[in-house]
Amino acid sequence: MKKAAAIIICALATLPAVLWCIVGTVFVASDAPGHAVAANAALAHELRQSVEELCAAPRYGETLQQAEDYITRTLADAGYGVRFQEFRNGATAYRNIIAERKGTAPGRYIIGAHYDACEPDDEADSNPGADDNASAVATLLALARRMPQNPRYTVEMVFYACEEPPWFDTEGMGSHHHAQSCDAQEVLGMICLEMLGYFSEEEGSQPSLFPGQSLLVPGKGDFIAVVGDMVSLSLARCAAGKLAKRMRTLRANVPFAHNTELYFSDHRNYVARGIPSIMVTDTSMLRNKRYHEATDTPDSLDYDNMARITAGMLETVKQLAWEKQ
Repeated sequence: MKKAAAIIICALATLPAVLWCIVGTVFVASDAPGHAVAANAALAHELRQSVEELCAAPRYGETLQQAEDYITRTLADAGYGVRFQEFRNGATAYRNIIAERKGTAPGRYIIGAHYDACEPDDEADSNPGADDNASAVATLLALARRMPQNPRYTVEMVFYACEEPPWFDTEGMGSHHHAQSCDAQEVLGMICLEMLGYFSEEEGSQPSLFPGQSLLVPGKGDFIAVVGDMVSLSLARCAAGKLAKRMRTLRANVPFAHNTELYFSDHRNYVARGIPSIMVTDTSMLRNKRYHEATDTPDSLDYDNMARITAGMLETVKQLAWEKQ
């Protein structure tokens, strides 16, 4: 009897690890037919211009004003009424920048990207923050310019301050303030855009997304990843399906991963409130060795792939907010 009980206890103790191995292998790695579809050259050029504008001045500490002005001006030029969510970290005031397409039915989708960059330890150093995270901000601005009118569900676009250290994983994150202000029952899903511009065709350029899954992840960093937990499975499938029509795409819905790199961005604060949330990413520091370095410059990004991502995300949001019944 004691032996049977010991076996049962051991089995229960190892269940999370077993589920990690089984469910965590639910990947969809897809190629667009034959090769990645042709990118929209005008959109790629637009994205490059936005990244260069965002990288023209520092975006950390108390030097966010130029980025704020550019984002606000771009949204206003696209016809949005822009609003701000102000919060304080210490003596300094910061602002999330918000624009939305108002829906006709209850419920909303949130799509967000942080616009700050990581401040270098040495004042003599710089961090342009092209991939992290001007690439995602440029993509979200391009989406805003192309967002149709009159969705069924409201689409809220949020540009967050204070994602980077020293605010990361604290209540000082801009996304923490925004997530706390939401009615969690009203939010149908959250999409976090995090580092979308760095790709490599070299074998061995893509480490595993998380321990124990290296055999399931392509060795070349030439794909875009959609990651989340099992609560966000439907949302992740929608986004991955649209992206996979345009470029190599990998989807990973993994349980028990909330303290791993899969949650090193703003979606973590919505997950904490029970909101289905995914991150779309080039896998961040796992692939991009320029991460938080002076070499994270606009000329290191792949704007054709960014254009493909923008097109795929636009179709994703259309399906969720305009077509989904």
